[in-house]
Amino acid sequence: MDSRVDRTSADTGAAHHRLRFGIHLLTVECGRSDSRWVGLMLRIPNTESSSALSGINNVVATVATGQSFVLETFDCYAGQIDSERVLRPDVDMAKFNRATGPVAVEGVQAGDWILIKIERVSVGRWGVMALSPGLGILGDKIEQASSRIVPVDDGRAWITDTLAVEISPMVGVLGVAPRVGEINTELPGVHGGNLDTRTLRPGSGLLLQAQHDGGLVSAGDLHAAQGDGELGGTGIEISGEIQLSIRNVDHEGHLPVVIHSAGMSVLSSAEDIHEAVRTGFEEAVDLMRLWHELGWDDAYRLTSIVSNAEISQLVNPLHTARITIPSEWCPMEFG
Repeated sequence: MDSRVDRTSADTGAAHHRLRFGIHLLTVECGRSDSRWVGLMLRIPNTESSSALSGINNVVATVATGQSFVLETFDCYAGQIDSERVLRPDVDMAKFNRATGPVAVEGVQAGDWILIKIERVSVGRWGVMALSPGLGILGDKIEQASSRIVPVDDGRAWITDTLAVEISPMVGVLGVAPRVGEINTELPGVHGGNLDTRTLRPGSGLLLQAQHDGGLVSAGDLHAAQGDGELGGTGIEISGEIQLSIRNVDHEGHLPVVIHSAGMSVLSSAEDIHEAVRTGFEEAVDLMRLWHELGWDDAYRLTSIVSNAEISQLVNPLHTARITIPSEWCPMEFG
């Protein structure tokens, strides 16, 4: 696997939730990228991918609950921008934001809550940051399209020949098939999808409600780095692979939740960021009411004091906010 930069992290914050996010890495791997099995671990190639999440997509693999497996992923451009001569308007958008999957999980039924653990993220040796007029918060100031190939070496990404940033790999797209129809992987929602949330990184987990038996989980759109808001419309878009495991958990809620070192973040997406914050905060208040056996008014007061409103992304068709509840206010037992 000499073409990957391994970024493995055990998130110590998970201990607050007794989720036992131990990392179980394979010590023997082969270099064949098209192999479905690597040293007894299931490996799914990026050719098994789609730009839409749907219950009618062919299941590419079935895993046992808690079984670790690897998804190989394209960058969001499916490798089409392989030099700085290739610009964003040149890209075939039918291939955009492909997610590898879906993977079915034995024992998961429609309506169940599942915890998708991100055990490992490995990224390629280079990523891309492509700009074009209209992209991002200041897209009106971009006069012409340009592409920047970003080399990745020794844990750093080189934005210019002399300027580098530390990488912090994250998963941009992680979701389940929707109950009805299909949803483009550009869209976030209750199914997960294009959440572009930088806390979706090694050691964290995403709680989603399965809409179909098996869950039908897909993932892709890795970023070597991205800031909150993804304000420029792009992270360091990069190919790579994700090691996941999935199991059932008990949860009372409606929206996706990220479990990470700082606590738990309720994710909500809407066309208007204020509506996303409102919906996420409403769910956070309801969870605090249940966890701490409070009346609604007191739960509202408490959540207003201890939680934080954060922005995951402002550049997708639906914007994503997160309401983070610190770990000391989260349940000690979860699932």
